Amino acid sequence: MKLNLKYICSLLVCIGVAIIGRTNPLWSSRVYYVKGMEMFRACEYQKAAVEFEFASFKVNDATVPVDSVNYMQRLSLDCQMHRDSGDVKYEARKYDEAFVHYEFVSQHNVYDSHCREMMTMCQRKSKKGAFANMALMEPGNFKMGRNDGPYNEGPSHVVYLNPYYIDKSEVTNDEFVLFLNVKGLYNVNNKKRIVIKAANCHIKYDEKSSWFYAEKGYGNYPALGVTWYGAYDYAMWVGKSLPTEAQWEYAFGDAKEGNGRYYHNVGEGTPNKFGIYGMNDNGSEWVEDWYSDNAYRCSDRIDPEHHEIGEYKAIRGSKSDDDDYNPATYRDYELPTYSGGSIGFRCVKNISHVK
Repeated sequence: MKLNLKYICSLLVCIGVAIIGRTNPLWSSRVYYVKGMEMFRACEYQKAAVEFEFASFKVNDATVPVDSVNYMQRLSLDCQMHRDSGDVKYEARKYDEAFVHYEFVSQHNVYDSHCREMMTMCQRKSKKGAFANMALMEPGNFKMGRNDGPYNEGPSHVVYLNPYYIDKSEVTNDEFVLFLNVKGLYNVNNKKRIVIKAANCHIKYDEKSSWFYAEKGYGNYPALGVTWYGAYDYAMWVGKSLPTEAQWEYAFGDAKEGNGRYYHNVGEGTPNKFGIYGMNDNGSEWVEDWYSDNAYRCSDRIDPEHHEIGEYKAIRGSKSDDDDYNPATYRDYELPTYSGGSIGFRCVKNISHVK
């Protein structure tokens, strides 16, 4: 890719300023890191990479973790590459390929309005990009619940669902970290979105850089330790919602345990007949509904939703040692502030909300 003279000159000036600053003993790695983050949020990725480069020369002062500096330097260069590649693919009318590049940048820098706008343009020109990681659930009837199990799983009843999209896998730590770095740990009602100290949570917070990050090796694992409020807020943030119990159970299909391990990278193992992963492993999942033992005894037969406010929120996909355990119909519950155990989530998009 050709670089124009103006771009080269600005980059050289930036490097020159950084070199001068580097000789100043008052400039710590944190100073460079903060400047790099400012450049990154301003979508000036090349300049950000330069700042992170010089921050790396002074990481021995321990003002910023070396892993954070190296990660942001690589990410800055990657974002520049994907942004440029997206523009090239878009001009070539390869909208699906362009969408992937713009999506990468948008996922890692929510301040990049150019890439968000270009994602929208790609979606308008190609329907594939918008729901690439979601499965389309066709409208139809299915039998929900059962009569030969616990009281709260019955009675079995026929439910009709209108079409909707559902995530093929759970929301990952990397995805939830992006949300936290924009929206913060608490919602407007001062409810925690995640409890970082929860036993199964692999998202951490660096107080020096004020930055959430996923533990090394766990970025593509399901985000656990998330409260119902965190799951709900994330879904709203990405323009989706949490599935109802009916939507979740219908999407369960013929799910099997993924790869022999209960907690693993999303998308591993064999998907069910709908192409969906992790419905029978990788943690349990929050759903939209309030929980009630008697929900099925007063449930609507078309797109049922349980909005009667109670004390607990429903959970699906949990494990049980009960002899009559059925993973497709098993219902569990917890307080919406609960963050223990292994509870994650996935999102849905109702067809009526798709524009």
